[in-house]
Amino acid sequence: MFRELRLLALKSAPGMFESTYEQAAARSEADWRALLAGELQQIFGMFDGNKLIGIAGVFTSRDDPATAHLVMDFIAPEYRGKGLWQLMYAARLDWVRGRKAFRRAIVAARESNAPSLGAMRAAGFTETRRETHTWPDGATEDEIWFELRLER
Repeated sequence: MFRELRLLALKSAPGMFESTYEQAAARSEADWRALLAGELQQIFGMFDGNKLIGIAGVFTSRDDPATAHLVMDFIAPEYRGKGLWQLMYAARLDWVRGRKAFRRAIVAARESNAPSLGAMRAAGFTETRRETHTWPDGATEDEIWFELRLER
């Protein structure tokens, strides 16, 4: 289910994520299972009954183990506009806060992705920087980074 929804996300929104549909489709079954089983990351699913309708993840930053990187936000189009993003952020931030090693959470989105940028701000994240980025669809557009400091 995770693989299918992730591939739908990449196919329906090319350029909004760091990887492409082709890259993800080429992953082995073991690669997909490893994403779901790692100790340094967590993938969350949102369900409507037995149907997976949303995914979101948290990865420990490769550069800083005290930083949680929120990634992979996707809600199936027919479920958008209902405020479900709040549940995705709450689940991930609860997981991050439950691990004492994390001091901050970061998240980023393409400048034209207004819904994601709005969700980040509404979830309490503060814009920290912008970087010019060439996206998988070939477009060059700023990537806007946000941070949430975690109180300990």
